[in-house]
Amino acid sequence: MANMNIVTDVILPLALAFIMFVLGLGLTGADFLRVIKQPRDFFVGAFSQIILLPIIAFILVKIWPIAPELAIGVMIIAAAPGGVTSNLLTSFAKGDVALSISLT
Repeated sequence: MANMNIVTDVILPLALAFIMFVLGLGLTGADFLRVIKQPRDFFVGAFSQIILLPIIAFILVKIWPIAPELAIGVMIIAAAPGGVTSNLLTSFAKGDVALSISLT
């Protein structure tokens, strides 16, 4: 059990910080300035993450007959923003990493 604590308390946060650092190295201030000057994409993404995704998840949970524990899990996942992995996947897909980081 102590080994798992080391992984979750030390290794995982360091790995996530390293991933964010490496992604940040590839960006400039101009990338974030573009997000600020063209806010439509940011607001569409924020609206989708904060409002639309939880509503869709709630509707799906109500439609499908799933256990209450799973329904709660679906709602928690829908209410939580993407995190570091979404930024990494955006980078792999050659997407707008500055926008992805701004939405995180």
